[in-house]
Amino acid sequence: MRKKAVAAIAAQGIQAGISFILQIVVLRVLGIDDYGRFAVLYGIVVLVMAVMSGLVGDSLVVLQREEPRIRAALEGFALIMSLSAGCIAAGLAVLTGFADPRESLVFGVGLVSYTIMEIVRRMLIAHMLFTRAAIADATGFGCAVAVLLTGHWTSGLSLWIVLGATAVGQVVGCLVGWRMLPSTERLLVPIRDPDFAAVWRYGSWRGLQQTLRPALFTIVRVLVIGSVGLAAVGILEAARTFVSPLMLVVGSLSSLLFVRFANLAKAGRAGSLREADRVVVALLLLSVALGGIALLLAPWAGPLIFNIELDRLAIIGWITYGISVAMVTPYGALSAVTGRQTTVFFVRLADTALAAGIAAAVLSGGGSFRTVPFVLAATSLLGGVALRWVAARGEPSVDVN
Repeated sequence: MRKKAVAAIAAQGIQAGISFILQIVVLRVLGIDDYGRFAVLYGIVVLVMAVMSGLVGDSLVVLQREEPRIRAALEGFALIMSLSAGCIAAGLAVLTGFADPRESLVFGVGLVSYTIMEIVRRMLIAHMLFTRAAIADATGFGCAVAVLLTGHWTSGLSLWIVLGATAVGQVVGCLVGWRMLPSTERLLVPIRDPDFAAVWRYGSWRGLQQTLRPALFTIVRVLVIGSVGLAAVGILEAARTFVSPLMLVVGSLSSLLFVRFANLAKAGRAGSLREADRVVVALLLLSVALGGIALLLAPWAGPLIFNIELDRLAIIGWITYGISVAMVTPYGALSAVTGRQTTVFFVRLADTALAAGIAAAVLSGGGSFRTVPFVLAATSLLGGVALRWVAARGEPSVDVN
């Protein structure tokens, strides 16, 4: 299990590292205002990926994807969601004037490629093939870098070239990851009698839940833009990106825990609250240690990596938020794989709505945008208390198979 945990962290580390480097490139080359614009667009990508990861990704882990009708439904949802999201997002971007037509086009293509790549990664993770997932991500990133360098040497980098490079990287990564899947997982079935209802019953709640965190981040960005401006979003995003390795560890171990609990449930057993408690303690200690290291490195890492001075209070806020996530996610994973995904969603919805409401009140009342991460952390912890109570309620009464 320890080797799998290390591999999970490494695989997630490659993915997070790619995002980290990409955002540094945007910030250093395009400037703080374009970085703020990129953060909003990338936030939409993360939001759509979260929906896909919950509805299709979690469903293929928990449900019996070997059954042809379930598999057909998973394929159908993946196809419909990716194409619809790409077209709608690109159209809205150009109609609102947030991006020009060229930027909107490559953004839409990139969104489709990101969502399909997310499913390929989830299938690899379902088999705990974390190393292969890392190879796929790294190969795609290499191609994205090649596009960026070509753009830099020819006409110079701009936002549309950065967006186009990410799209190319995701397409290549998807193809590489697909080839590394077990042969049984590469089999596509005809989508003519899909059991959409079975997948929807489970996956819709997971998809909705997975949207809450990126949706909250997007709402916060919009609130900060309206209250302070794009530069303030850039300051918060730079601090959040710097602290992202902490979230990487929490996210990778949580993904491993979700697969483990799902496999136990399929085998007729269930993960224990005691095991979830142990994971929370380990994640808490690890998060505190990583947060302390980040705080110590911030004074020199900011100018070196981001070419700006990182805001110390914003860093502390995002560290606090990361710690809160570490104390919440294991309880949600334990409950979600055993039929209580609906309850988990409503708990997360309540703390998300509370966070957005308090953040809006703070900003509209003249409060500093630097306090927003602390608001998110406090409401997340309240949700964690509720989720532990849900996990402690006993055996589920809903069949997810």
